[in-house]
Amino acid sequence: MPFPCLFLSPPRVVLPALRLSNQDVIDEVRSRFRGADSDWPPIEAGIRHVFDRCGSAWRHLDRDPSTRVAAFAARAARLSLDDASLAAGALDLVLYGGIAREYLEPATAMELSHNLGVETVHAFDVTSACVGLLEAIHVAAGRFAVHDEMRYALIATGELTREYLAYDVQTVDELTHRAAGLTIGNAAASVLIGRTPFPGGSGRLVGFRSTAVPRHFALCQVPVGGAFTSFSADLFRLHGLVPPEIRALLADIGWSLDSVDHFVFHQPSDTMLRRVVAELGVPPERAPALHSVCGNTVSAAIPVTLRHLLDRGAIKPGDRVICATAAAGLSIAVAALEWCA
Repeated sequence: MPFPCLFLSPPRVVLPALRLSNQDVIDEVRSRFRGADSDWPPIEAGIRHVFDRCGSAWRHLDRDPSTRVAAFAARAARLSLDDASLAAGALDLVLYGGIAREYLEPATAMELSHNLGVETVHAFDVTSACVGLLEAIHVAAGRFAVHDEMRYALIATGELTREYLAYDVQTVDELTHRAAGLTIGNAAASVLIGRTPFPGGSGRLVGFRSTAVPRHFALCQVPVGGAFTSFSADLFRLHGLVPPEIRALLADIGWSLDSVDHFVFHQPSDTMLRRVVAELGVPPERAPALHSVCGNTVSAAIPVTLRHLLDRGAIKPGDRVICATAAAGLSIAVAALEWCA
């Protein structure tokens, strides 16, 4: 089946007002440390090593326990609808592609749609860790391909971490699988998909590719009712799985690496991003690194980075953009966009 002619709106992003530095996070961990004072320095040194390796500096967090995930996502979604002068009732499909959720059922997309004032719509969640939002775009494109009556879809995420981040680190051994969580930041993001271009520019969806290597499923987890754990050193060694997927998509759509103007990557760390860029052999300036600005915003990282480029006027009509992310599982998703006015 040929890829349908679809357009992605400029993403909208919402960041919480509270902005924490590395030192703020270290102080938070120290305040929960119950061991002897002499046992603290190795833990602090370990945290600082992780921050230095990742390029961490700042992250935004919403610490208001009354903020609901769907309401957070709806803030970004309303901005997308306003940009497009589109009423929420015109939506045929609403997908929530985030990790954060209040409950196992119903779908967070249901509450999100209700918050937007949608009376009837097809709404469900696409949950796949950090690739969730990009995979949701892929799922939406598939539904457009088989439903000619569809006109508009909304894809949104509202990443709130709250109790899922473990600041309770009592030993160096615990730090090995909890440190990555200390780099995470909160963000909400949304995009619209339609059959015609959106005001203010659009990304024409040219192609998509995704895959998974399930044997790595245990390296990064958030158990039900538990806290985030990640064996970062092992995950870092898997960076080589991403470039082949990018090359395969480029071959599918007839693009060369040199013809791509912007690589918009997930931002788990600057180290990981640099390794992927080096493996591809593309100039680093084509792949912006934003981890130091807002940390790892998980499923929102692709729209956060794309919005950063758009706000600075870096993306021009005719530019080619590759969006790529990897996530717990291990899952990999890659999308190709051609920007148009």
